[in-house]
Amino acid sequence: MSDEIYRLLLIDADRIFRMGMRSWLAQFSELEVVAEAETVAEVLGILRGGGDFDLAILDLNIGTKNSELAAINCQAGLELCQRLKLEYPQLPILVLSYPQEPPVVEMVLRTGVEGYCLKGANPDELITAIRQVALGNQYLDDRQRLVINQSKQSNRLMRNLPEQTIVAIVKRNFYLSGMRGIDRVLAEVKANLASTNSDQISDQIAKMVLAGQARELQAARWLVNRLWGQQIEPAMPPANTVSNLDEKFIDFDGEISDRTTKKANNTAQDQTEEQARNNALAVQASLWDKTVNKLQSSLLNISKTPLEIDILKDEKKRQLLYVALRQIEQSITDLRFSQIQPSQLELKIPDILKSIWQETIINFFGKYYVLNNIDSEVNVVDILLKEEEIVQTEFLDKIPQFDNFLSHLLFETELVIDDSSAAIGTPEAMQRVEIILDNLIIQIANAVIQPLLNNFANIEEIKHNFYRYNLLATREIERFRNDLSWKYRLEKYISEPQLIFESRHILLTFADRGIKRVTIYTPRNEELQQLEGVQLAVTLVLELQDTIAPRLKSAISFIGSGFVYVLTNVIGRGIGLIGRGVVQGIGNAWQENRNKK
Repeated sequence: MSDEIYRLLLIDADRIFRMGMRSWLAQFSELEVVAEAETVAEVLGILRGGGDFDLAILDLNIGTKNSELAAINCQAGLELCQRLKLEYPQLPILVLSYPQEPPVVEMVLRTGVEGYCLKGANPDELITAIRQVALGNQYLDDRQRLVINQSKQSNRLMRNLPEQTIVAIVKRNFYLSGMRGIDRVLAEVKANLASTNSDQISDQIAKMVLAGQARELQAARWLVNRLWGQQIEPAMPPANTVSNLDEKFIDFDGEISDRTTKKANNTAQDQTEEQARNNALAVQASLWDKTVNKLQSSLLNISKTPLEIDILKDEKKRQLLYVALRQIEQSITDLRFSQIQPSQLELKIPDILKSIWQETIINFFGKYYVLNNIDSEVNVVDILLKEEEIVQTEFLDKIPQFDNFLSHLLFETELVIDDSSAAIGTPEAMQRVEIILDNLIIQIANAVIQPLLNNFANIEEIKHNFYRYNLLATREIERFRNDLSWKYRLEKYISEPQLIFESRHILLTFADRGIKRVTIYTPRNEELQQLEGVQLAVTLVLELQDTIAPRLKSAISFIGSGFVYVLTNVIGRGIGLIGRGVVQGIGNAWQENRNKK
């Protein structure tokens, strides 16, 4: 490549995807993301403001922030492509979008864009597309060429179908092509997720993107089926064409099934199970959208307890929380593809949390992030991952309700909230899973920073790249670490035993003004039975206090009353009315002070 730097304009409604793209592109010295936009108005404002760019990377779904519609709504993107080509014909455009139907791809290419590539494509393929279009060349990947050719073949077969009304044909084609395209791409996503196991940073970022793509495709399938599937009875082709059209598709849960056979043999139980999965996907999509929006607000710690992430700059804190959210989403997607059974879930919780923590570290710092030591280079990620055992014990094993959270989203099990059951999608259940997810994200982020503070707390490069300005001094860093150390001790020996004894959990959640603490009731009898040593002694003291306190207060009250009587009615008689009043005041004050104690 030449030494020329290509200035990029990134146009995408998904803030997390833009962040991942910017982070990934940073490794290529000839490519620089100069500006980002998530709406048509922002794009036009940037260009009209005199922005000079060598390439625009554009998502067709820019006008749709709702993840359930994103995979099928591309009207705004098409119109933007046409407008940019009319007003800025010299600006090359690479469409980087979710899979679309062949007619849509053809319409995109007819607007004059120079390239088309799929989100979730192999990183090597993606960087090739970006470089080719930035250089002024055309690019269309082989998969899109194949899809267009298959569409032409399918159109020829459709001519043999029985005569129907134009409206019926349009409806049937929309439904079949939509479901066929979504199912086909889900198969590709599953294959890509299974094959992307490399430790290279580009592959790790690709996995982050694939997780979001899978969720949105699943939501799109549910939406298309709801809008058209119950209204359309696909016409059966003539006998001589059944073998050609009786294609196999991949359902969103990953199982291979024959559409015609499934349509004929589908039972009420199958419909119920599919509806349950669709409900879970819709709830998850809504939950993720709400969480992303909350991450845009203040992240100030107002919980009155120090958090590891408090040391980070605001932009680094937000980025870390985003990465943690993406890894949680990817883990849920992996579990859906693996077809895990409810009975297997509990045993896999520690491994799932550990995997989320590891992937968050890798994607936040970068697999090959090194610090230049005097004698050698130190790989930061390798050092942090060695703290696995400590992090598992001190953080991951203490994250509450994660098993219930997964079971609720994967299998639609009801949540028990204050001795009442809440079904998926109800306001009570949504509020509880939001709190659990918030706490999970924050605790994963804390678990990422804790080993960083243990190993690289005073490294200047780390301090200037990640720490807040007021925490750069060594004294401030040590004070911050001491506060955390005292927090760990108090939680271990005092706070946690008390919470166990009181059947409570304290969770961290995102509020309008920042991160706050909330308390939820959950039975913890098993944990109570396992307490020993100082922790057990704390619970015994609490129990003793509950037993003695009422009786002690009664005794103090009785003694105080007797003392006042002696002073006022025995001694007071001999010292006169004035003295008697003074003594009575002293006696009452003494009683009040003793009661307070």
